Amino acid sequence: MWKSLVKSCRDISLIIFIILLISCMPVLFQTQSFTYFFQSIGSGIYYLFQPQKIIIPLSNGDEVPFFAAVYNAYLNSIIIIFGSLTIAIIVSILFTYLFHILTTPFKKVIHGIFFIVESMPDVLIVLLNIQFFIWIFKKTGISLGIYEFGGETIYLLPILALSSIPAIYLFKYMTASIDEEKTKDYYLLSRSKGFGESYIFFIHLFRNTLLTLIQYYKNIFLYMISSLLILEILLRLNGIMSFVKLYGIGDFRILMWVLIMLYFPLYIFIRSGEYIVNKWTFDEAGDQVVE
Repeated sequence: MWKSLVKSCRDISLIIFIILLISCMPVLFQTQSFTYFFQSIGSGIYYLFQPQKIIIPLSNGDEVPFFAAVYNAYLNSIIIIFGSLTIAIIVSILFTYLFHILTTPFKKVIHGIFFIVESMPDVLIVLLNIQFFIWIFKKTGISLGIYEFGGETIYLLPILALSSIPAIYLFKYMTASIDEEKTKDYYLLSRSKGFGESYIFFIHLFRNTLLTLIQYYKNIFLYMISSLLILEILLRLNGIMSFVKLYGIGDFRILMWVLIMLYFPLYIFIRSGEYIVNKWTFDEAGDQVVE
């Protein structure tokens, strides 16, 4: 337990230091002076422990503390990001299972379609998703939150639009991992015992790919963040990326804290996932030994 705690503290400290360096890099490029760069690092360390002293000047002339100014934008983006991840997980598992039970000719067709989609830029995929839901609205009248009512923040459309990015990558990683698992002896043994493909998929293949899959969430999260700004601009959302665009350009303190606020939910998500999957895998292995 203590080793795990020390490792977590070390990882968090390292990531915060890297975020600090990334946030201060624009100062180095703008001034081309290492003196100002190291001064900004020292200032960043100070505001790392004194975030309440970061004051945001609003457009109406008011000045408010950073966390009070960023709260709504941060909450909106977190809801969209983790809502998208949830939908992406469900959709990718479903499509991976269907792909697993398809015959070889159909798999080749899916591979061809997936190759075309994967070659598209992430932003283009998000834009096509939005256009698709607009087309649905024109044909059926179902808005899916395409426009706002009474100034309320919309969630459904951005969640559905952004979920395509993690769903594509999750499907890619899951199919590759399951293909690798199918070459192992336990899969052939399960087939020889007469177990059905659905049983083998959910009881063995899927479980054994989860831990590897969680590691890819760091990359998937970065892809989502890169598309989130475009999504917020197109749909005029009050989100964290729009907040950075409005207040964070030229202020490394805001960029630093926004990156930290985005990183910690991801870190908790990954660590929790690793713990659950490890416990599930260990318990399953223990049950099999007892049997």
